[in-house]
Amino acid sequence: MDYELKRNIFSKVKNITWEDIIDKISFEFSLDEIIARVISNNLNPPTFVLPSNYFPNSINIAYEEVCSETKNQMEMHLYTSFAPNSDTFGRHNDDQDVLIVQSIGIISYSFDDGSKVTLFPGDSLFIKKGVYHNPIVYEPRATLSFSWS
Repeated sequence: MDYELKRNIFSKVKNITWEDIIDKISFEFSLDEIIARVISNNLNPPTFVLPSNYFPNSINIAYEEVCSETKNQMEMHLYTSFAPNSDTFGRHNDDQDVLIVQSIGIISYSFDDGSKVTLFPGDSLFIKKGVYHNPIVYEPRATLSFSWS
């Protein structure tokens, strides 16, 4: 199978706070950059991709939980959106296997085989490299994306 969904296996990821997400956004972007992203996205609200290794408080606890469970130290990007229909990368594939772990809100992923999976906080979705998928944002959300070599 090209992907595997596991339900409610991570509990600490559900405790990520918006305060820590805002802290991470502030670390990675200047206020001018944030305003420019919001203004330039006149059709849909932006999604913020947060790739640094700065993991404040609850984000670090969630990172450690996933690394402990998978027995891997991994690279993690946090994707956060503040509104439904926020922009995403659209249909794309990755050049590495990815483990998506949902923290806040609900998101779905559709696949080229016609299937669609919906993730709730605590759920994870493993997607093999090269598999095309399309994220669908329904509400404010925080999604953790892990990859490893």
